[in-house]
Amino acid sequence: MMSEYRLMKWSELEATMSPESRAKIDARVCQTMSRLRLSDIREAVGHTQVAIAAKLKLGQASVSKIESAADMYLSTLRRYIEALGGELVVSAQFPEGTVVPIDSLSSTTKARKKRATAKKKALRKKALGKKVLGKKLPATKSTATKSAATESTASKSATKPKRARSKSTHSKSTHSKSTRSNSTR
Repeated sequence: MMSEYRLMKWSELEATMSPESRAKIDARVCQTMSRLRLSDIREAVGHTQVAIAAKLKLGQASVSKIESAADMYLSTLRRYIEALGGELVVSAQFPEGTVVPIDSLSSTTKARKKRATAKKKALRKKALGKKVLGKKLPATKSTATKSAATESTASKSATKPKRARSKSTHSKSTHSKSTRSNSTR
């Protein structure tokens, strides 16, 4: 006699488990997740390399390189994880069990906005240093001296006549060769 199996949702099955069993499963899930490669994470989330490439504005081959890289910048990893719809969280774990989040390297929205604002301010300052209301600022002493020196050099070279090449050396050597060849005949 065959017994019937009934499909259960994970939440129902989990509700029947003891707290120790749940803790073991959670630990195993964390262990398995820590061993996943970037490509495994991407596939688990349900994205293709082509879709991630489009979000990152890269080619598919570049996404493949990112996924197979043994070492990369945190900014590259952050962009990749965000393209997957996740958030990169960086933390330090110490031997006594203390875990310290490192917010400056994580992709928190506040931190990204703060960096973007600082970058915009720096660009504005740089632009204001070059122009004031669409007009160029007066040249500094060093640039004025350089441009004056360049102008004087250009005017001197324009007034000097160019020396013509003398063809006499070339014609003499040709002439002497032809004379020799005639005398040897």
